[in-house]
Formats: sequence, structure tokens, C-alpha cells
Amino acid sequence: MKTPNLTPEKMQLDLNYVNRILGMNFSNKEVKDLLERMRYGVTLNGSKIHVLIPAYRVDILHPIDLIEDIAIAYGYDKFKPELPGVYTTASKEGIEEFSSILRELMLGFGFEEIMSLILSNKESLFGKMNLPEEKTIKTKHPVSLEHSVARTWLLPSLMSILQRNRNRGYPQRLFELGLCVYPGGEDSRKLAGVIAHSTTNFSEMKATVIGIMESIGLQYQIKEFRHNSFILGRSASLGVGFFGEIHPQVIENFGLEIPVTAFEFNLNEIFEKLND
Repeated sequence: MKTPNLTPEKMQLDLNYVNRILGMNFSNKEVKDLLERMRYGVTLNGSKIHVLIPAYRVDILHPIDLIEDIAIAYGYDKFKPELPGVYTTASKEGIEEFSSILRELMLGFGFEEIMSLILSNKESLFGKMNLPEEKTIKTKHPVSLEHSVARTWLLPSLMSILQRNRNRGYPQRLFELGLCVYPGGEDSRKLAGVIAHSTTNFSEMKATVIGIMESIGLQYQIKEFRHNSFILGRSASLGVGFFGEIHPQVIENFGLEIPVTAFEFNLNEIFEKLND
């Protein structure tokens, strides 16, 4: 018969580290008393504090967790608040302000915003989108295979939402504004949108895209563009992104039975062009 291992874990705590984090001037004995109030075993060795952590305290992963318990035992109400030594004025970063403008614009066009996880999987990013597999950044210890790589574009996430919304009414007009990560580690902010209903077509999405470009004042030129996720001859590029009618195979891969049109833009590139 096996019994649980209740051996306490040992962790070393430095007195100077405790006082620096909490802004206090505790002595070793004071820290020992505070930790013992929180049911730890404590022995002292100079400025080093050796702590025995009960087996049931699985939340103690780092010395900072012990410092939090010291603060709790001391009492948060006893700490004297201090103003920071440097005065700063907060303001939105330029790309953040631009993103807020685009978000309001998309809502004005009748789209609903979704927010999905930055982690995805290669089947959604490439297989279901009718694309050959590309390099991605992989998670070291993924919780599930559904969230094993960092996404490189947004449209697969929107298609997945449409798949989950199959029992809802149409039309559905969705957009997402979020970060994507490239294989080299650099990230990029992107904007993508989808329209799903029985009569959506290239012209409807083109009108939406032109409306966005005209509203932000970006000069553009629509060119022919080939992309395996879109129907051949029904997709186009603006240099900073692309749009068109989603390929029937992709629609089938996501279990949908209705036409879908979509677009995706690189907001970093658009922001740079507007500020040149």
C-alpha cells in the first residue's frame, strides 16, 4: 500500500531580497516569526533563511511566493505607500491608437469582434486552409495539441469561430485584431475579417476592403493574387494584405455549408506607410 509523500520541500530565502522586495528592514528573527505564523518550518543561518514548505503548499514555486506570505502575515495595512521617484505621463503607443481606430471602424461596418488565443495548431493554420505546412514557433510543453504552435495569421482562427457558430443565424460578420508570431520570433499585428452568408461574394468583400482603405486614408492598388485558401481568380492583393472568396475545400474542411469571404491586413505595414 502506497502512502503520500509528505516530506517538506526545502527553500532558501535571502534576508536582503526580502527587504528589497517589501521595502522594509526586517530582521532575521522577524522574518522567521512571520513565516512561522504561516505554518512554515524555519531555521536561520546568518542572512540566509532556510524554510521547510509543507507538502500541501503546492503553490510555493519561488522565493517570491514566500515573500508574499510574509507580507500577508505582517499585514498589508501596515505597509506605508510611497510615490515613485520618477514622474511619468502615460500615453497610448501609436500602433495601439491606430488599432483602436480600426476597431471602431470595423464595428461601424457591422462586424463583431472576436478574441482568440495566439496559440494554434498546424492543422488549423495550414492543413484546413489548403496550404503546405510552414515553419512555426512551437510550444515546449503544450497543454494540448490544439495549442501547440504560435499562429502566423488570423484567418484560421476566424474560420474556427464560424465552425463553432454553425448553429447560429446568418449573416455572420466577424473580425479579429491581434498579434501573430513569425518563425524568426518577430511579431506583427494583423487585422482579419470574414463574412458568411448564402450570397456573399468577391464584390461584397472588395467593397468592405475599399471602405477600410478609404476611411484610414491609405493609397492602394488592387492586384491579382493567388492564394490556395481562396478560389482561383477570386482573390486580390493590396500589398499590405489580401482578400477574396474562401475556397470550397477550405469551407468543407471547417464543416461549413455556406460561402465565406475574407480579408487579412498587416497593420504594422499599414501604420508605417501612413506615417512615412
